[in-house]
Amino acid sequence: MVESNTNDNFLQRLIHGHYFGLAQTYWALYLIVAAIFFVVGSVLVADRNWPPYIALILALVGWSFLLLLGVDKGYRGSDPGKALARIAMLFLLLNLTNILATLSFI
Repeated sequence: MVESNTNDNFLQRLIHGHYFGLAQTYWALYLIVAAIFFVVGSVLVADRNWPPYIALILALVGWSFLLLLGVDKGYRGSDPGKALARIAMLFLLLNLTNILATLSFI
């Protein structure tokens, strides 16, 4: 766990995984946004409203990159490159699965 300064606010402590651990924090943040994407994206696809759907996909990818930056900042293991590569691959595969699932509402 990362040593934290007593002057850190709630958000800084959350980003560094102080409350729930780094992995649990970032997976929870990813899954919450992925669930929101699925619900909103499914409605947009069912209505064939493509421009907002594409914007939603771009927002999901951007969110994934932000999470990866947060993991990079907070990770304190022996090989951060390997850990980030594995997490990035999982995010990519889960994003693609989520996108394909929403497209099934066509």
